[in-house]
Parts: sequence; C-alpha cells; structure tokens
Amino acid sequence: MNMDEIKIILYNKPVGEICTRADEQDRPTVFDNLPTVSNGKWINIGRLDINTSGLLLFTNNGELANKLMHPKSKIEREYLIRLNKPATAEAIRNLSKGVKLEDGMAKFKRIKPHANKKDNKWYKVILTEGRNREVRRLWEHEGYLVSNLIRVRFGQYVLPKRLGKGKYITIDSSLISM
Repeated sequence: MNMDEIKIILYNKPVGEICTRADEQDRPTVFDNLPTVSNGKWINIGRLDINTSGLLLFTNNGELANKLMHPKSKIEREYLIRLNKPATAEAIRNLSKGVKLEDGMAKFKRIKPHANKKDNKWYKVILTEGRNREVRRLWEHEGYLVSNLIRVRFGQYVLPKRLGKGKYITIDSSLISM
C-alpha cells in the first residue's frame, strides 16, 4: 500500500460507545459513525473502554496500526481526568515512581494538575503503554476513583478542540510518519 492509499481518522469517541465492530447487546460502536473505506477496512489503533471518551485513531493500514500500538514504540497517551478528590503529593509521587498492579508494574510518565485551583480534582496524565483500564487502575491503587476520563492525545495526534463527540476528521497521508 503506498502512502496515498493509507488513511488515518481522528475520532472523538463519546462515552457509551464500545470499541468493537459488532456487539451482542446491540450497543453503539465506534465503527457506526465512520465513513466507508475504499481500500481495506478500518482498524482501531488502541481502544477506549465504554466509560472513556476522547481521541481514538483508525487506519486502513495494519502495519501502521501495529507500529503505533506496540509497547516497544513507547508512544505517549495523554489523558485529562477528574478524580473524586484532590490527589495528595504522596499519591502523585507513588504513581510517578510506579506501583504494582495485578498485571505488573505501572506508572505515569507525567502527572500535573489541570487548573490552578487549590481544590481542583482535574489532572493531565501521560502513559507510554495502553494496558486495559490502566489509568483507572493506577488511581484506584492509591484510593481514588476516576469520574471522568478523556484521551486528548495519542503520540503526535491531538484531539481537535472543535471536533464534536461522535465526529471524525481524516488526516492527510503526507502527515503520517511510518
């Protein structure tokens, strides 16, 4: 497949959609709102759980999808989160150093408050892997509940501020780095 045939879509996934082509419970899927692709099929690059919104990438190129998803690529995933209470300095320190989850060690590459309010519960966090529910599980390890989780960046791709939920834009193939 030459570069002109490779397509990437940036999709703003709303809460309530699942990352599968078909669902036995007939719930809405992320594929329901995508255009048809003339060469191949859409492959989601990573996943977001049903309660997470934000940036989801799709491509029609399996090699590109595998490269972007592979753990050795260490591609940053940035999330905006709201917690049930402000995080303590100790929790932030622990989650930055690493904690043991049931599937191994995990940590945030970076954690920073999202606003300057003293009682703020919003944070931006960055991971370089995409394990199942990892952001939520990390915070739960420290006694917090994530009440809102939005992926705002995946590698070089940023969720456009004006892209409505359930909407997508197509990236020009000349901007794709393989």
